[in-house]
Amino acid sequence: MGAGAGAGIDYKFEMDLQGPLTAPVPSSAAVVTWKIGQPLATPSLTASSSIAATDRVVIQATVVVTGTPNPSPTETRSVGASMTPGAVSPTATMPIPPVLISLTPKATGVIAVVPDDFVLQVGPTSGTAATTRYTCTVKAGSEAEATAAAALITVATGTPTGTPTGSSTPSTTPTPTPTPTPTPTPKPTKTRTAYVTKTPTATKTTTKSSKTPKAGADTGGGGDMGPDGRMVVLTGSALILAAGVGGLVMRRRSATRG
Repeated sequence: MGAGAGAGIDYKFEMDLQGPLTAPVPSSAAVVTWKIGQPLATPSLTASSSIAATDRVVIQATVVVTGTPNPSPTETRSVGASMTPGAVSPTATMPIPPVLISLTPKATGVIAVVPDDFVLQVGPTSGTAATTRYTCTVKAGSEAEATAAAALITVATGTPTGTPTGSSTPSTTPTPTPTPTPTPTPKPTKTRTAYVTKTPTATKTTTKSSKTPKAGADTGGGGDMGPDGRMVVLTGSALILAAGVGGLVMRRRSATRG
């Protein structure tokens, strides 16, 4: 939490967690990519003060990893990443680096990777010193939304490996070829929102806040706006018919007088 920071304001952030394209097998590596989008409400998460072209943005975050394929059924893991976005003005949106989470399952089953708290810092590319800009925590009572944003990874049965040991005596019975177990298709990555409370540091001139995981803009009136187009067409046809009847009456009267 930044020095002198207040309680903050609740925002909804879009949490995009993408699992591997193919299902991993036990003892193989699987990588989950966690991307944090801008708040879904105005104002957006701004840089609050200038970021120099040579500065880097650092994210320190935590995720909760659950599932029986893991060495531990529940694990809170610290992860981090950094990026050099170039010069950023104080009113521009705050760049947030994507985070890579590496997993090595030990058995078959399903792994869930749930997003949790994160801190955004800015500092020079050289050295470890960095200034905290935002501290974001999951809002109390909104843990279910964070859980709904989890990436689910199905760990498949591994394909048999190694060369079978043959008998020194020839056999008349052919050895059947083992059928590899099909690899199940992993479940699609979920994109959800989670509530997070962000707190700005004392360097901000206005109070910014934080995390809480869309809505579309009104598009205006549809078919109910104004008169029905069919009524306009019918009215025009009636006027034309009336004009034609009037012309016939005038001609008939003229012929009678002559």
